[in-house]
Amino acid sequence: MRRTLTLLIAALALAACGSSDDSEALDWTAAKDPAGANGGLAWADAQTGEVHLPDGVTLAADRAIRSFVVAGAGAYVVDKDSESLVEVTADGARATGAYVNKGAKASPNGRYLAFIDPKAGPKFEGTTHQLTSVVVDLKTGKEVLRSTRGMGDPEEDDLTNLYESAAYGVLAVSDETAWFSVPDGGVLSVDLASGKVSSIRSSDLSDENNPWATPRLSPPTPGGPANSDRSWAIYHVVKPDPAQSTDPAVTFPHDELESADGSRLVPRADAENWYLKQWVDDTTVAGFANTGLDDPEMVKNTRSSSLLTCTVPGGACDSVPDSEYAILPEPNLLE
Repeated sequence: MRRTLTLLIAALALAACGSSDDSEALDWTAAKDPAGANGGLAWADAQTGEVHLPDGVTLAADRAIRSFVVAGAGAYVVDKDSESLVEVTADGARATGAYVNKGAKASPNGRYLAFIDPKAGPKFEGTTHQLTSVVVDLKTGKEVLRSTRGMGDPEEDDLTNLYESAAYGVLAVSDETAWFSVPDGGVLSVDLASGKVSSIRSSDLSDENNPWATPRLSPPTPGGPANSDRSWAIYHVVKPDPAQSTDPAVTFPHDELESADGSRLVPRADAENWYLKQWVDDTTVAGFANTGLDDPEMVKNTRSSSLLTCTVPGGACDSVPDSEYAILPEPNLLE
């Protein structure tokens, strides 16, 4: 495949540890044996904040949440209303003092947590603060990075306009590196062992050759990530369904799975429609059944959605009970 990405890695590397850039490090819980979401299916109820870990343990955040990751001694959730980042363990829920409006990410092993805090930096005007990139080592309970690098200059830039027009967020976190897209147009690459930061100029953040990109089949499958060994990938399919709507402009997902040899598998979902989202492991994919069927003005027969898992190569699927408001953890790579 022709490489479309040009990376210019700056010679300057900063050792960014602890507290910096006018903001102070927070107190974080040190987990003796941090665990991530790579051991099986993890999901959460967006309305109640109940988090279901891969080992079968259930944690209670006791709040509506917009996103979560499995990391440290349990999970970290983002409060739907306040955008507060909350640690959830078997001992209960604890606000960390941090805020997240773009979604946090965790390393596959659950040791590192990365996010951009919209309130930690110096105040610019109104409710706008300079954004702050943060990486936490949840095994030691210490911050690897806290920096406003690449977030604009409060003395020279209109940060309100900059943040409204710029794309920014955590791109990905591996067990060794975290990547941030920052408003100045660059990418920060953070070495998790040392805290050193390198600046990368990327012409295409979504290019599949980027180290932060989710694996894809080659040539790429329409819209769908592949499993880690690229033997199977999600193949997004949408089409009208006269049984659900007489309007041909209304389409519903009927995703398939494509193998590396080009053959396609229709999962046995036992549902009106289904949308496949992310891989749990190399043979199991998770998604949602009966999506978009809750509006009686749009569909003939309303149905509640549920979490769904399907396997390859057989295509068998199972619905997760009581998962109408399920959300999946934030992926560690950019999708």
